[in-house]
Amino acid sequence: MDSSGGQRNKPRKRDRVKKFFKDRLGSGTPSPSLSRTSTHSTVAGGSGTTSQAAHDIAVPTPPAENTIRSEIQSDQNNINTAIGSQPRLSSPTQSSIPPTATSQAVNEPEEGTVHVEHQPTGLAGKIYEGVKTTLRKVVEVSDVFPPVKSVAAGLLVICDTIDAYGENKEEFDALLKRVEVLSRIMACCPSDVPQEVKDRFDGLLRTLEEKKMILQEKVDPTRSGVERAMLAAKDKQEVLKLTQEVRFAIEIAMFDAIIENRAQTFRIISGVDWLKERFNVIEDHTKTMRTIKRTVESLKRSNTFQRLGKVEGAEYSNAKRGPGCIPGSRVSLLSRLLVWATDSSSPHLFWLSGLAGTGKTTVSKTFCSQLKNRGLLGASFFCTLKESDKTDVYLIIPTLAKILAQKRPQFGDALEEILESDDSCENPTEMELKDQYLKLILLPAEKAFGSDELLVLAVDALDECKDQDAVRLFIAAILSQKPAIALKFFLTSRPEVSLRESFESSTHHGWLRLHDIEADIVRADILLYLNDRFKSNPRVYNHYHTNWPPPEIQTISNVSGTLFIIAATMVAYIATYSGNCLKRFQELGQPSANVQLSGIDALPEASFSG
Repeated sequence: MDSSGGQRNKPRKRDRVKKFFKDRLGSGTPSPSLSRTSTHSTVAGGSGTTSQAAHDIAVPTPPAENTIRSEIQSDQNNINTAIGSQPRLSSPTQSSIPPTATSQAVNEPEEGTVHVEHQPTGLAGKIYEGVKTTLRKVVEVSDVFPPVKSVAAGLLVICDTIDAYGENKEEFDALLKRVEVLSRIMACCPSDVPQEVKDRFDGLLRTLEEKKMILQEKVDPTRSGVERAMLAAKDKQEVLKLTQEVRFAIEIAMFDAIIENRAQTFRIISGVDWLKERFNVIEDHTKTMRTIKRTVESLKRSNTFQRLGKVEGAEYSNAKRGPGCIPGSRVSLLSRLLVWATDSSSPHLFWLSGLAGTGKTTVSKTFCSQLKNRGLLGASFFCTLKESDKTDVYLIIPTLAKILAQKRPQFGDALEEILESDDSCENPTEMELKDQYLKLILLPAEKAFGSDELLVLAVDALDECKDQDAVRLFIAAILSQKPAIALKFFLTSRPEVSLRESFESSTHHGWLRLHDIEADIVRADILLYLNDRFKSNPRVYNHYHTNWPPPEIQTISNVSGTLFIIAATMVAYIATYSGNCLKRFQELGQPSANVQLSGIDALPEASFSG
C-alpha cells in the first residue's frame, strides 16, 4: 500500500506559503501596508490627524460611503452567522462555567451588552473571512481618521501572515476573537473620537507596525521554498510569541480586563461610546483562579505573620510610586511582558533594566496592574531610597510572602505551617536570602498552587537597595532555585555593574534593556505623555485649546530625547504653583530655549518615576 496515497490531495505547507505570496504579491491590486512610524511633527492624534508618513496606505478609490457602511453591517451579520447564531444577551440563569468552556457568557449582563460566543472554525473559516472583509471595508471608508485605517490594514497583513504558517491554531483563534470585536469598533468609528481613544489607536498602530515587519521577515519571499515551508522550531516559537503579543496589544489598547466569578472578561474601554451594543470577550479562567475561602483561621495568622516584618505601602498600588503609563503608550513593551508572564515554559525570572529616567517604575506599575486584572499578580515590592524599610533587601521576600498570604489564603495556610514548625524560621527577616526564598516562598507555593496556576511576584528598583552584596545574593537565590510550579519573578533596576555581574553567568532568565528600545517608539510615547500632562494643566490648555497641540510640546519632546525623566521634570517645573506656569511653558517651548540639562536635578522632583 502506498502510505502517501492519503496525502496526495492535501496541499503541503510549502505550496500554501507559495500561494500566499502569489496572491499577496503577484496580484495587480496592492495590499494595504503600513509605513514605519517616523517622528511626528505634531502630538500623535492630538488634532485628529497624525503624520502622513506614519499612516500612508494603499487605498483604492472609495465607492459611495453609505454603500460601504451597509456592506460593513452586512459583513458583521455574516460573522455572526458564521459563529453559529446572532450575538445574544447571556441569560440571567447562566451562572456557571462548564469545565470545557473556552468562551462563554457567565454573568448576568449589563443592559445592552452582547457577549460574543466564539466557536473556532479553523484558520481559514468563515469567521476569519468575514473579519477580513470588514477590515478591508474599514480601509476604504473615506471619513475614518488615519490611525483606524492603518490599524485595519496592519491587522490584515498580520493575520494573513500568521494564517500562511498554518501553525498555532489555538493562539490564532484567541487573537481572532479580539480582532473580531475590534473590527466592529472600527467599522462604525466616527471621524471625531475622544483624545484618549485616538492615543490608544496610535499606540496600537505603532505596535502593529513593529510586529508586522518581524512577521513578514519570517515569510520573506527571497528565502528558499524549503526554508519557508519547513519552519525551524525557533521560528515557530517566535511566531507563537508574536501572535500572543499582538493579542495582548489589542487587549491593552482597547479593553479593560477584569476577573468576575473566576472568568476573565475583556470589556471595551469606556471611551468607545459609538457602538449601539457593548461587546465583551469572556473566557474560562478556572485554571488560574481558584475559589478563595477566608476563614476564621486568618485571625490566628496575624500573630504568626508579624514575624515577617511590618513594611507598609510597598505594593505597586501605593500612590506615592507615581502614575502608570498613559493609555496608548508602551503597548508593545507591555504586550511582550504579558507573553512572558503567561507562558509556563518561559524563564522563571525576567529582568527589565534601564538607565535613569527611562521609565522603569512607570512600566512596572502598569505591568503589575495588568497582571492583577488578569488574576496573575501574587505580590509586589517597590524599593525606594526615600523610605528606609524599602531599601533593605532582607525585608523584600518576607513582605512578598506576607502579602501573598493575605491575598491567597491557601498559601497562607502552607506558610503558617512552615513558620510554626521550622525552628530556622523563628526570625524570618534575619534568615539567609536563599533560605528565605525557599521556605517563605517556594515551599508554601508548591503546596498551595497547582502546576497550571500562573503567578508573578514583582520587585521594582532593586538598585535602590543599600546593600549591593545582599542584592547579588538575592538574585542568586532566585536564579539557582527554579520553582516546580509556574511561579515567576519580575525584577527592574538600573544596569549597575553589580547587578549585571549577577546575571552574566545565568541562562535561566529573560531580560530587556529599556534604553535599547527603538528611539522613534520611545519618542512617540514621550510625545503622548507630554500631550496628556499639559492638557491637564488648565493654564496651558485653556490658552491653546482652540489650536491644540501647540508647537511648544514638540520642542519639549525634542529636548527630552528618549528620557522620560527629562520630560516629566520639565512638566513638574512648568506646573509649579509659584510664578507664571504659562510663561515657563512658552519659554521652555521655544526652539531657541537654552535648557541646561546638567542642572535638571535642581528642579522640583517630578511625579514620574523611572
